[in-house]
Amino acid sequence: MKKSIITQKIIAKAFKDLMQSNAYHQISVSDIMQTAKIRRQTFYNYFQNQEELLSWIFENDFAELINDNLDYYGWQNELLLLLRYLDENQIFYQKIFVIDKNFQHFFLIQWENLLDKVIFDQEKKSDYHWSDLEKSFICRYNAAAICAITKESIIRGNSLEKLYSPIVNLLLAQIKIFES
Repeated sequence: MKKSIITQKIIAKAFKDLMQSNAYHQISVSDIMQTAKIRRQTFYNYFQNQEELLSWIFENDFAELINDNLDYYGWQNELLLLLRYLDENQIFYQKIFVIDKNFQHFFLIQWENLLDKVIFDQEKKSDYHWSDLEKSFICRYNAAAICAITKESIIRGNSLEKLYSPIVNLLLAQIKIFES
């Protein structure tokens, strides 16, 4: 890991820690850097402002969870890791859904990426060849539904890991219907 990535992660963790007990608009760059135990000016070596830090957190965390691991884990393990991550960071994401309206679109795209992996993995296991329309439909349809239900669970403070079995069962049933 490069030093710059390590520093960014330290800054991001400090910000997430502060979000556990503070409102977003109450957190200053000075607060973040004091929590990170890093000089205030260092923040600006990596981020222009807190909004850019927030975007970096989304992209980095989800890239590590979904995009970087898709080839190493099966989609079911990947789904479980994502749900556990969201549970562990639930307060942070509760606040993010309220303050950042663009996050929901980003969140939806991440679910689409994971569901695309589901279809890719399934195609390798079966003789069925999915058309582009079928892939697009099942990914977008399920991503929208899963995004909505996980967002609702986050906002209500419910466990997302409990959604694991219903999501897996639903996806497997839908795949079976398409492949019949």
